[in-house]
Amino acid sequence: MIGTTISHYRILEKLGAGGMGVVYKAQDIRLGRFVALKFLPDEYADNRQLRDRFQREARAASALNHPNICTIYDIDETDGRVFMAMEFLDGVTLKDLVLVAPLQLNRLVGIAVQVLDGLEAAHAQNVIHRDIKPANIFVTSNERAKILAFGLAKVTTPNRATAFAGGKEESLNGSGEYQTTGGGALGTMPYMSPEQALGEPLDTRSDLFSFGVTLYEMATGKMPFKGDTAGALLLSIVQEIPVPAVQLNPDIPVDLQWIIDKCLEKDRELRYQHASAIHSDLKRLGRVSLASSSGGGGVVDSIVSDIPSKKSGTALQASSSSAQPMLATAATTSTPRRTWKMWAPLLTLLGALSVGGVFYWRSHTKVALTDKDTIVLADFTNSTGDTVFDETLRQALSVEVEQSPFLRVISEQRVQQTLGLMGKPPGTRLTPEITRELCQRTNSTAALNGSIAQIGTEYSVGLRAVNCASDESLAITEGQAGDKSHILAALNTAASTMRTKLGESLSSVQKFDTPVEQATTPSLEALHAFSLGVKTKDITGDEAALPLFEEAIKLDPNFAMAYALLGTSLSNLEERQRGAEMLKKAYDLRGSVSEREKFYIEAYYYDIVVGDLTKAIERYEHWSQVYPRDDRPVGNLGLIYGYIGQHDKAIAQAGVALQLQPGSGLRYSNLVQGYVHVGSLSAARSTIEEARTRNLDSPYLDLYSYQLAFVQHDATKMAEEVGRVAGKPGVEDMLLAAEADTAAYNGHLLQARDLSSEAIASAKRTAETETAASYEASAALREALFGNPDAAQKHMKAALSVSKGRDVQYASILALAFAGGLEHAQHMSEQLSQDFPEDTLVQSVYLPTIKAQIALGRHDVSRAIKLLEVASPYELGMPGDAEFSPSLYPVYVRGNADLAAGQDGEAAAEFAKILKWPGVVLNQPIAVLAYLGLARACTLQGDKAKAQAAYQKFFAIWRDADPDIPVLKQAKAEYVKLQLPLPITHPR
Repeated sequence: MIGTTISHYRILEKLGAGGMGVVYKAQDIRLGRFVALKFLPDEYADNRQLRDRFQREARAASALNHPNICTIYDIDETDGRVFMAMEFLDGVTLKDLVLVAPLQLNRLVGIAVQVLDGLEAAHAQNVIHRDIKPANIFVTSNERAKILAFGLAKVTTPNRATAFAGGKEESLNGSGEYQTTGGGALGTMPYMSPEQALGEPLDTRSDLFSFGVTLYEMATGKMPFKGDTAGALLLSIVQEIPVPAVQLNPDIPVDLQWIIDKCLEKDRELRYQHASAIHSDLKRLGRVSLASSSGGGGVVDSIVSDIPSKKSGTALQASSSSAQPMLATAATTSTPRRTWKMWAPLLTLLGALSVGGVFYWRSHTKVALTDKDTIVLADFTNSTGDTVFDETLRQALSVEVEQSPFLRVISEQRVQQTLGLMGKPPGTRLTPEITRELCQRTNSTAALNGSIAQIGTEYSVGLRAVNCASDESLAITEGQAGDKSHILAALNTAASTMRTKLGESLSSVQKFDTPVEQATTPSLEALHAFSLGVKTKDITGDEAALPLFEEAIKLDPNFAMAYALLGTSLSNLEERQRGAEMLKKAYDLRGSVSEREKFYIEAYYYDIVVGDLTKAIERYEHWSQVYPRDDRPVGNLGLIYGYIGQHDKAIAQAGVALQLQPGSGLRYSNLVQGYVHVGSLSAARSTIEEARTRNLDSPYLDLYSYQLAFVQHDATKMAEEVGRVAGKPGVEDMLLAAEADTAAYNGHLLQARDLSSEAIASAKRTAETETAASYEASAALREALFGNPDAAQKHMKAALSVSKGRDVQYASILALAFAGGLEHAQHMSEQLSQDFPEDTLVQSVYLPTIKAQIALGRHDVSRAIKLLEVASPYELGMPGDAEFSPSLYPVYVRGNADLAAGQDGEAAAEFAKILKWPGVVLNQPIAVLAYLGLARACTLQGDKAKAQAAYQKFFAIWRDADPDIPVLKQAKAEYVKLQLPLPITHPR
């Protein structure tokens, strides 16, 4: 390139290269000036997305004519090479400067205010930079700061928030920074705002946070947020308060610390709102610094005198993000810093007393709670400055209190829902004031506030229970720790005492009082990550919580409950195999956990991993007896009863679970499902409407509403439900798969194939590979039943190539048996038995059905009928998942076996049984094929009228079916043999 001429630019030398371009110094031979040419790297020349971004950078920056923004002269393309011509700058990046040493205050302020001028100009044009960092700020040889790299910029509408424009996944580059490479938030992760790191909608305040990170680095030479992994770094950005800059660089004034702190506020409403506000504060700081360094105290005095509420010694207020900046600097005299060091321990002690000891003075009479009362846990007041206690101690307290069968804590899900009703954003810190309002709104009785303070090397943990209505103290407890490693033990002591003071019997506390560090982890860091995972799971969902649970396990490989929640989250995301591995690990480590957590781990292990539903029911029932106000055991019992066909019990358990957790969309969904199963359609519809009136949502509520509409033959409502979730990740695929089944039910096989392909693609887009495999298996079963063995085998292979999950194997093997691949099906069924030796559904439903169909294919009719006897107690169940539940197949195979045996009456009864349970069979292929089976049984019985009625019902459903479906041709041939005229059909 050097020495060549591109357009009217002569390349002189290479200046550098980055992720988005290679930069050369060049001479504009027309105008005779030096320029910088930035080329899109050759390897990205065919990448449409990066070409667009490159051009977007040029457009965004060229629209911003400002002395603190690098000027873009031109963008062009020559011989397929895209480049932009920019202002040539002589100097270094700000990153190069801070790598040498932190900047002196005057230089720091001088550069920072110029950057803010540039940002203010960009924001005035509704441009969010989204990648403010020292590497993207150039400092010229005459100290002019220039903002570079607008490749990730977002041009917004003038309103405050804008939709986040999708993005990239972070990975480490050679320099140790996280760069965008493909699937999450755009930007450089260590400099991201919390909302940017979480992929939330952004506005200009995100750039101000990134500027704060840059300012911190300018002042200290260090990064405020750190993490060895993306998950750890995300956790640091979203939750941790960085080490105060003044601790890393004692020469900076406390007022600069205040400015940095306000820039780095997690809550953007508490952050600086405009670049101009930071600019003003820094200019004042620079003026004060200049005056003090020259000995001119008059300026400082005049500024301080303008703030009458601040008197000498109150510079401590500058560390509070809610205070106005105190403009006296540490550089004026050494006395203020010594004063801070002398008074800080006393202030910390006073803070502890205000949360702890003073409570004793206000508490008059101990008022016990009853077993009908509920409590809300507040976030801990943390005066230690150590961020590891944030969230962590509240989670530890939750573990301790929830061991109690007597006390009931409002769930995190209910907390977040109520915060929304209060107009608070998800994850709002639960201060005592907010907790009290939340307590009142949830009709709870008490709030439990906590505090931690450090006095010297010792720690004090305090708990205070207050009446939500009167704000009167109900009980006060305290625990002492000689050092940080004993804080959880101190909390355990305080919490145990609190339980007895609130009315729980001493014997109950003694029986259910596993130490927190034993029930969870002795690692505060691991518990911190776990607590954030629990909160994230409830606020954002399972996928967002995964890296936090993984981080907890990395920090403590023996953390049983972290494995358990990671396993259930993976299972919820359809990664059942890995989920089962994590739950198995939790089961192996369960020896030291609390009784309640042991119930959780063992019940989920037998339910999800082993599949032994008898043992799972036993554990869930015992769990619900010991903890009668916990909705999880009864909710899961309801699901199991649905699996095995005991639908009345399923409804009863779902109703109890909803009473215990009335704010859960999932609990409403489970009750709707039960009502649909038994045909209580009006109750199902009213339950859906109630949930939606309360703005309670669940993916399954959409699915079950669709299924209800199908049973009610309401095509308009079905279309409405499909439209409701269009484009919604993790939900859209379920409704597309349901639409495919409906199309097949109506004989529209070609349409069903297209819809199945869409459902599979939708599931794969959200990495739900096992779900996608289940849709392939469902398509295989459909093709086999409709008489297309080759298509069935194709889908079967596609399903098993990505998943060996239990339900995927069942549907695939059964499809193969229906398609005539008997030997292969026999071999695969043996493997299924080995994979799930204790699984109730596999051993009592799946394998008997498969083996019976194989026997039927071999004309061993009596063996087929015999094999199905074991399935009888479970044959009306809905095994599998909500998205894919192959129900009533034992009944269908038994009906065909009875037909083959000439037992026409028994066969007719089996097919009629399928038709009797429309809410169970739903829109599966056998729901319509049962009419053919009934017609054939009636023909054998010699009842021509009933046979004709059954055939006509089938033909009515398939009135405009695809004409070349083999089973349709066969049905028509059979009907002709009855010497009856074929019904009129309407070919599509």
